[in-house]
Order: sequence, then structure tokens, then C-alpha cells
Amino acid sequence: MVRIVKVLTKTDVSQRLGVTTEMLNELPPYNREHDVPVRVLDDTGMIYEFKLSVRAEEALKPVFQYQEWRAFVNRRNIKAGDRIYFWEEASVAHQTEYRIALLRTFV
Repeated sequence: MVRIVKVLTKTDVSQRLGVTTEMLNELPPYNREHDVPVRVLDDTGMIYEFKLSVRAEEALKPVFQYQEWRAFVNRRNIKAGDRIYFWEEASVAHQTEYRIALLRTFV
């Protein structure tokens, strides 16, 4: 199990999450023509269905689209500078499960 850490930027928090190459390698195969739903369980037990979108440009610019990602951000009151941990783990019920946890930055 590889835990990927990402420090959230202002754009990640206000619009959509920029998916890192490390995260993309853990996710199901993407499709440049259609969003791919990714079911994610957070560290409070909430389930979200993020939409993975990869723009049809030469360079990969994968993102989790606005709607469910922003629901997660708003419910957790996430701010730029906070960190998320993202990982894949095996689950008896779902075979593969994606998890996300939040680590707050206190100033």
C-alpha cells in the first residue's frame, strides 16, 4: 500500500483537484473521452464518487472534477496548505477501494 501525499493548492481547494502522476498510477485506467467515476472512502467514513477527467491534450492534466470534490472540500472545511493522503487498498466487498485522509495545516 503506497500512501501518496499532496499539499493542496488554492486551485485544488477552490476548483478541482489536480491529480498527480503518483495518484494517477494508483487509479483505474483513464479515458480521454469520458470521465471515469472513482469511488473514494474518506477517513470519517463518508463515500464520494469523484470524476476523473483527463483532458485531450498532449500533456496529461488529470483532475477530479468540481462537484463531488468540492462537496468533500466543503464538508471538511479544507484550506490551501492542508495535505491529503490518497491510497488504494484491497477490500473484501469491493475488491479495490480508494481511500483519502486529510491532515490539516495549523498556522
